[in-house]
Amino acid sequence: MAGSSKSVLFAISDTGGGHRSAAQAIIAALRKRGDHKCDIVDLLRATNVPGLKQAPEIYDYCSRHHLWLNNFFFLRTNSVSSIANMTAMVDLRARPYIDRELTLAQPDMAVSVHPLVTGLLCKARDRLRMSWPIITVVTDLVTLHASWATPGADLYLAPTDNAVQALKKFGVPAAKIVLSGFPVHPKFGYQPDRQQYRQELGIAPDRFTILLTGGGVGAGNMLDWVTVLQARCSHCQLIVVTGNNKTLYAKLNATNPPADRLKVLGFADNMEKLMAASDIVITKAGPGTIMEAVTVGRPLIVTGAVGIQESGNINYVCQNNLGYYCATPAAACRRILEITAGETAGFARENKHVPISGAADIADIILGNAPHAA
Repeated sequence: MAGSSKSVLFAISDTGGGHRSAAQAIIAALRKRGDHKCDIVDLLRATNVPGLKQAPEIYDYCSRHHLWLNNFFFLRTNSVSSIANMTAMVDLRARPYIDRELTLAQPDMAVSVHPLVTGLLCKARDRLRMSWPIITVVTDLVTLHASWATPGADLYLAPTDNAVQALKKFGVPAAKIVLSGFPVHPKFGYQPDRQQYRQELGIAPDRFTILLTGGGVGAGNMLDWVTVLQARCSHCQLIVVTGNNKTLYAKLNATNPPADRLKVLGFADNMEKLMAASDIVITKAGPGTIMEAVTVGRPLIVTGAVGIQESGNINYVCQNNLGYYCATPAAACRRILEITAGETAGFARENKHVPISGAADIADIILGNAPHAA
């Protein structure tokens, strides 16, 4: 299986950073198994359809400023039939652009890592009279949109039991669903050296360290969180990752000049080191950050859900003893003070109900379903 090189096309949309990160995690696992050709294409941008081709920018803007629009779209389109109708309309305008992408890629198989691209892949495969398999990798943990269940894929890989049940509810046959775990990049699985990473980051080696992130878009009122955490957890040091939120990055650097207890970063590609250097991770309920922290073995404080699709993740974290839910910075500070004083029971570093080898398992599934796989 590893000796036969395969060409795998990963279809995503850069709405947030999670879909590309998931694809990159699977690619890293695939390349540990052989010299496979892996390409990532933002298929919504490639459609050249107004609105869809700006989907990443629209998502980022709405996530930070008008979240109700994201939620409105989620609710109004949350049925398999609605997504089928939308896909058909998009396909009529986008087919020459999609066909060009697929013809150039010449994949042995396609992996959908975004709920709105599966239908476009299926239509193109039929139209081009191709036979390569299509595998959908679900990247939401609990609250799935119906588009994840778009018919036509050969397999649907679910990260949790909750996701398995949601796919069944939307009509995906049980025989096509595999509980695979979430695709976390293999680099998060390495044994972390906390002191080494703290030295690399230039932070104190012996202070309780908080990592605060708002995901790829830097969502949430992070400026208030930084202010309160600095004031009420003065014994801690704080690493802040602002993601693509350049306005937030500028404000934090303007209002908080460099200090020994605060480190402000923009978009970070070394989150595994930042998490390993930290004692606790404060984040919105994004599935990627949650599962990365679980893999590194760091407890979470979840601040809230950015969009309906993240809403179920809060209970998932709490019920599986992976961390805590604190809706306000003041509540988070109280929890941190309890933790540093040894007044809390802690969290489960290992949980048999939360698989953390998703990327490796998904890579094996992909290669096992590739044409002519050994």
